[in-house]
Amino acid sequence: MNPTKRHTLLVVDDEIDVCDSVHDLLRRDFQVLKARSAEEGLKLMRDNEVHIIMTDQRMPKVTGVELLKSIRTGHPQAIRLLFTGYADLDSVIAAINQGHVFGFLRKPWQPKELEDAVREAATEYDRLVEYSETQERQRVEIQHLHERITLLEKEVDRL
Repeated sequence: MNPTKRHTLLVVDDEIDVCDSVHDLLRRDFQVLKARSAEEGLKLMRDNEVHIIMTDQRMPKVTGVELLKSIRTGHPQAIRLLFTGYADLDSVIAAINQGHVFGFLRKPWQPKELEDAVREAATEYDRLVEYSETQERQRVEIQHLHERITLLEKEVDRL
């Protein structure tokens, strides 16, 4: 990833004050998008390259886990964070198992705690992108080696 490019963070929470406070805290280092519903969040993900998605667990219609699970297929490298004011163990387990959540935060959080979690998510995103690019380079190199072997085998047969 280009080091001058800021990561894009999508915050999904039906409480606008939460979205605004995250935006105000992180706007200098991240491009912060705000959504007040899962539907609005999905639209923003279709229209923008989102690197990190942070969502509340308890929202009307769709839970945070359901949202994170639904985006996993279309955005496998997006790092997923879940937060909630209610720390019920079932939500945490579902988040880990279904939504493949990178981190879990409790409301209310401390600013430093939130900043650290989002920075760790950005680092993980960069690691996943680098890993994916390395795999692609290796795949291409292996393909070239297979082609070369095929040519050499034909040459051996000819001789």
